Amino acid sequence: MRSAVHPDLLQISLGTTRGLRIADGWFAQLAGQAGVTVETVGVRVGETRRLRRAYPVTDVVEALAARRATLSAVARLEPRAVVFSATTASLLANDPGLPYAVRLDSPARLNRPGLRNAPLHALERRKLAKAVLVLPSSSMAAASLPPAAAPVVVVPPPVFVHSDGQVTGSRERLAVAYTPDPKAKGLDLLCHAWALAAVPDARLEVFGVDRIRALRHLRRTGVPEPPNVHWARSVAAPDFHAKLARSRMLVTSARWEDFGMTQLEALALGAVLVCTATEGPFEAGAIARELNPRLVAPDQSPEALASCLEEAFKLDSDAADTYRRGASSRLERYRPATIAQAIAEQVLPVLLPGG
Repeated sequence: MRSAVHPDLLQISLGTTRGLRIADGWFAQLAGQAGVTVETVGVRVGETRRLRRAYPVTDVVEALAARRATLSAVARLEPRAVVFSATTASLLANDPGLPYAVRLDSPARLNRPGLRNAPLHALERRKLAKAVLVLPSSSMAAASLPPAAAPVVVVPPPVFVHSDGQVTGSRERLAVAYTPDPKAKGLDLLCHAWALAAVPDARLEVFGVDRIRALRHLRRTGVPEPPNVHWARSVAAPDFHAKLARSRMLVTSARWEDFGMTQLEALALGAVLVCTATEGPFEAGAIARELNPRLVAPDQSPEALASCLEEAFKLDSDAADTYRRGASSRLERYRPATIAQAIAEQVLPVLLPGG
């Protein structure tokens, strides 16, 4: 094992969201369990962050910052291989002269469509073709990779729930939602659907946004505040998991989702998953459709989502138990031990040939 000064793997972490930072931490931890050293270096955008207002300019700003971080870290740390933890982090990086892999939730050709993003698509094709491995977080993302991409190993972040959130068959007539970005997460669609469903004696708790910000978004979109809604703001993960363990369901109203970690956590905690017709490589959505397609809306209308909410509240205890057993079996591939084995057996031998 090399020292931390000269690590086996250098991970370049774009870290623009909490989810990305958590996934980077898990990758480093699970790779470390295989006996290699991993140094994670974050990307600092600096003063150019003011230019991040729209795509593709945002990608260019972040890619340039990642190039600076990679150049400095490779020279300083002298790693044996490099892992870029997002396509954007690799786009403009100079060839490090080392084996490299690219981890990603979604390829740019999928989440940055259109002619204006064509240069990003070309850069992505080149970088993914020159990599020794591409490590998408889901099978859906893998299916969307450019045809000439390097060999693929699907490496999802593990689903980890706090022990306080014990799965129980006794559930409150409660739906939970998480909308830290009201626009991206479809808060207006959620509230419209909840008002249409009008489920008796049921309430909705919305996490990640306070009431003032939520109502501001609803006014802009012309949606009234529905009844029986509690605005829960952001809470610590153990508290959120404990709430999921008591709720009937998690409702996802986002019009686009990449991986769906929150939704997989909800399934692990025994909540059923109600979804709109979410676009993107939404791994949890595919599982939800397998478990009960009547709880996944066929389109992005509030009427379709309301129908799914009504259906979810109608599930009896036997149907809910069957759903939970099915969810538990499908989550096996997201256990830390399963992912650690894949990294040890399929990733590290390619990135670090010869051990």
